[in-house]
Amino acid sequence: MYSNIIGVALISITHLVTSGIGPAPDIISQLESQGYDVQLNGQPNGALSQCTVTGVHQAAPAAYVDVDCPAGN
Repeated sequence: MYSNIIGVALISITHLVTSGIGPAPDIISQLESQGYDVQLNGQPNGALSQCTVTGVHQAAPAAYVDVDCPAGN
């Protein structure tokens, strides 16, 4: 049972990274754990936790992450 839950969680995280859409901290963390040097396209003016990733462009060793942040953040 636990292996199924872990498998689903890993598939969900993999989907976030490959789709390039989702919470910025989650996707950035996953890319870094895969060995990518993450570069942001966009300028967060505050907490990255409030930003959403709208696209990921992987070109090892870098991953370029498009972020969309709420105004005033």
